[in-house]
Amino acid sequence: MKARQAILVALAAAVTLTSVAAAGPDAAKQRVAINMKILPEESFVLTPLRAGTLKRDSGTITTVERVLTMNGRSVMREGQRVTIYYPTIWTLEGERGTLTIRERSEWVDVGNDDGVAIGTWKVVRGTGQYAEIAGSGRSGHAGLGQPWYARFEGFVTAP
Repeated sequence: MKARQAILVALAAAVTLTSVAAAGPDAAKQRVAINMKILPEESFVLTPLRAGTLKRDSGTITTVERVLTMNGRSVMREGQRVTIYYPTIWTLEGERGTLTIRERSEWVDVGNDDGVAIGTWKVVRGTGQYAEIAGSGRSGHAGLGQPWYARFEGFVTAP
């Protein structure tokens, strides 16, 4: 009987340790959303969607390589023109630090000199609360004229 209890205790301990080890990398991931009002305000709000290292932040947007990326390359997909802009470098200067991300977006025309886009993004560098974080995700844009809105969602990890 004691041998049976010892085996059960050992098995329970092994399962517990395995669960904790498996949860380690996922526990460090934090889901975030960044809402941008690109035109006319050039402002952003970063909102954590899961508890973690980053706290809510807001501030202004600086777009690096804006002139270069405005000359995107166009491709035809099933009769629709798609314009690809890569890389677009966004620098977000907030109260808690500076976050720089690189984005690749694909735009389609919706008429009236307006467009919508989807894309992907990746963290390039950061300062303050963004120092040494890594992360990536997806983006969506609406507008292109005034107003122009974007939302970036994804996961970041801190060292």
